[in-house]
Amino acid sequence: MISVAVGLAASAALRERLADLYGAYDEALNEGRYEDWPGFFTEACLYKITARENHEMGLPVGLVYAESRGMLTDRVAALRNTVLYAPRLVRNLTSGIVLRAIDGDGMRLSASFASFQTMLNEPSQVFLCGRFYDRVVDDGGTLRFAERVCVTDATLVPTSLIFPL
Repeated sequence: MISVAVGLAASAALRERLADLYGAYDEALNEGRYEDWPGFFTEACLYKITARENHEMGLPVGLVYAESRGMLTDRVAALRNTVLYAPRLVRNLTSGIVLRAIDGDGMRLSASFASFQTMLNEPSQVFLCGRFYDRVVDDGGTLRFAERVCVTDATLVPTSLIFPL
């Protein structure tokens, strides 16, 4: 369900399309279909993961920073081919999605996220949680993220941040 900020009008069809985008995004990541992940973004895009403290101070620092779909594709290639990490299952949940604005630059949305990981023979645990600040555009009839800024609630982020949020 996509909520709409007070005073903003959005059709049920638009809200459904946005819900489908967010649902498909989470499903692709949860199923390990990382090669599909860059396709959720426009060719020129911004994807950044940063700590709340940096975000609140307006600092451009990002733990992960990508400015194009190609950079996201490179990140997936590194994940699949070069990065060494302990096997784990990762689940991402997105909730509280709110359409905040619609203008000539796209749609501005925010949402809460939680990422969980399960290591082999260990109980599941919260990996990260925080807020998404997104700009979504209609890219030739397909809704895509032009910007996705992932702001983590924790100042200290696990060094094993290898999977997309």
